[in-house]
Amino acid sequence: MKWIRTQEQSLPEITTSVLTVGNFDGVHLGHRRLIHELVNTARSEGCPAIVCTFKPHPMEVIRPEQKIHRLFDYRDQAEVIADLGVDFLIEEKFTKGLSLMSAQDFLDLYVVKYFKPKHIVVGYDFSFGQNREGDFDFLKKYCDKNGIGITQVLPLEMHGQVVSSTAIRKLIEHGDMQKASEYLGRRYYLRGPVRAGKQRGRTLKAPTANISPDIAFEPRRGVYFSRVFLGNKAYFSITNIGVNPTFESSDSNVKVETHIFNFNQDIYGQQIRVELDHFHRDEMKFSTVEMLKEQIAKDIEEAKKYYNL
Repeated sequence: MKWIRTQEQSLPEITTSVLTVGNFDGVHLGHRRLIHELVNTARSEGCPAIVCTFKPHPMEVIRPEQKIHRLFDYRDQAEVIADLGVDFLIEEKFTKGLSLMSAQDFLDLYVVKYFKPKHIVVGYDFSFGQNREGDFDFLKKYCDKNGIGITQVLPLEMHGQVVSSTAIRKLIEHGDMQKASEYLGRRYYLRGPVRAGKQRGRTLKAPTANISPDIAFEPRRGVYFSRVFLGNKAYFSITNIGVNPTFESSDSNVKVETHIFNFNQDIYGQQIRVELDHFHRDEMKFSTVEMLKEQIAKDIEEAKKYYNL
């Protein structure tokens, strides 16, 4: 797959395509259903399968006062979409000018001009153009008039709920990692370089790898049973997400600190992925360091039972 970032690269010359447009944050099971339809249609039409997405998120430009939190970084999106057989991922720079385009102009001056689609695949909630004036009916009339095939993929439901990035975000905010993983089709994780911390973990007999994730989204604060992936190896661990209230004030920066079992390598500066398997308990403030130490020992014991270690 070719990943084209228009902030750095020009769009390739495309003579025909099967195209979808959307944000695809998390590339969850609903997104995958749509992308499978895209790729299958592209193969039958003999065209490249193209996913067009936007950076930054359109709402960051249209309503900058609203904070938009992504589930994963853009690199994750590219990795998962590549595995699904897509030929081109176009990461289009979203600008004020693009946000002011009418639905008609968006199709004429962007979609058709640059991608020349033979077929367009969209989700059940797809809308486009200034003030989201372009809906599926608008798109279907346009496609019928211009000889372009059109497919609308219906929503995927699980547990009586539509699978969406918003629903998954809420599950993670509440610590429901099992259901979030079901909707994603994979474990939720945080990824980033290991940085130097304040070395408190050593005094607590639980040294930690502290990471700086590349996204602003924050799962529920507390202790998780987790697994750390370093290169091709996986290690069991416990992870604390929070502000260390026993030592610091509540307005301190949120930290992601992982104690990896039976591990003593120097991994400062290396990228690790921390998969959050199970939310164990909320972050707590302890009266003494000794009480915190005892609780951490209990957390580790519970985690080892969870993983049958």
